[in-house]
Amino acid sequence: MKITLEMSKGAYEIAKKVYSGKTSRNQGKIEINKVTGMNEGSAQAFITIFLAMMNGEEYKRAFNNDTNKYLLESIRQDFGPDYYTNALKAVQKHIDYYSTLRKGNLTGLQKIVNEMKY
Repeated sequence: MKITLEMSKGAYEIAKKVYSGKTSRNQGKIEINKVTGMNEGSAQAFITIFLAMMNGEEYKRAFNNDTNKYLLESIRQDFGPDYYTNALKAVQKHIDYYSTLRKGNLTGLQKIVNEMKY
């Protein structure tokens, strides 16, 4: 199933609740599935990626470029420059990780990061 931007917007609101401790990762995954129709595995990955971005940590799973750009823009708007910098670092770490898999490079995502850096 393709993850649409509308699904990502709904999932983002729930992932913020997980980050703030208002709900658990498991409950967040279930809620994302109910609200957006995203399957629970993808919902779990969405939460993991969001949390990694907030903390500037590498993540392994990939989402489409529209979702990544939406996450970066939303984090910048909702959490400010420090978290935005963390998110950019996390995405760069993901791009670097992906390049070691010999599956090609994430040139589209790299372009987004390059354009969105301050």
